[in-house]
Amino acid sequence: MTSPNKSFGEILLDSIDEGLAVLGREPQQAVYQFLQTICSLPREEIPQRVPEFAAGLRKAIGSASKVIEKMILRKLYEKTGSNLREIPDSEFSEYVEDAKRRFEILSHRSEDSLASRSKKGQVSG
Repeated sequence: MTSPNKSFGEILLDSIDEGLAVLGREPQQAVYQFLQTICSLPREEIPQRVPEFAAGLRKAIGSASKVIEKMILRKLYEKTGSNLREIPDSEFSEYVEDAKRRFEILSHRSEDSLASRSKKGQVSG
């Protein structure tokens, strides 16, 4: 699991970086350049525009995008403390939304447990 102070968007971008890294440094940069110039999708906007990222990735690397998407999703679910369960006919963006929901639930749970632990240590007046 990843650092609790990272936002879901940062975790998603880290996962995308790691997934694209299997292509090598230069091809990874070429994909980001393609997304920026051809798809008008800067890297930092990917978390808000996931369907456009998936479409741009398909345009950039063709059918290999499915393999890269799966690697990204595995990393994403791992970093958010969940397990990826594949569902037939689900789109990349649906998995990302599911991971985001799970991340938010787990984040709230850990915040709640931290709050309850700090209250237990307090001495009442």
